[in-house]
Amino acid sequence: MAQYVREIMTKSLVTVEPDDSVESALQVMRARGTHSVLIRPPRGGRLWRIFTDTDFLIALDSGNDPNVILVGTYASPITHTARSDWTIEKAREEMINAGVKHLPVMDGSGSIVGMVSITDVLNQY
Repeated sequence: MAQYVREIMTKSLVTVEPDDSVESALQVMRARGTHSVLIRPPRGGRLWRIFTDTDFLIALDSGNDPNVILVGTYASPITHTARSDWTIEKAREEMINAGVKHLPVMDGSGSIVGMVSITDVLNQY
């Protein structure tokens, strides 16, 4: 059984642009078999955001056409992250305490190097 986040995280970042449609973000999520995508910051910016399956449901509930509305409108700021050297237990605790199902994984310099999800954690038990 894996012990560290680096052993279970998805290393290939799944990203979209903030001006992509909600529908196109969903298509990327389906194609990559994930429940979230990272939203790239605008040129020159540093603030990444995240769009999850829950955000998609909120966007649908708005009554707007998902082919027209922008994914950046419904993306959430990244408020909680993990480190690749964390234990899986620590990541699980962070998810529970933060009420999130996805944690971007940061390296020592503050760059996003992967994503760990509740599914990744559950698959270890």
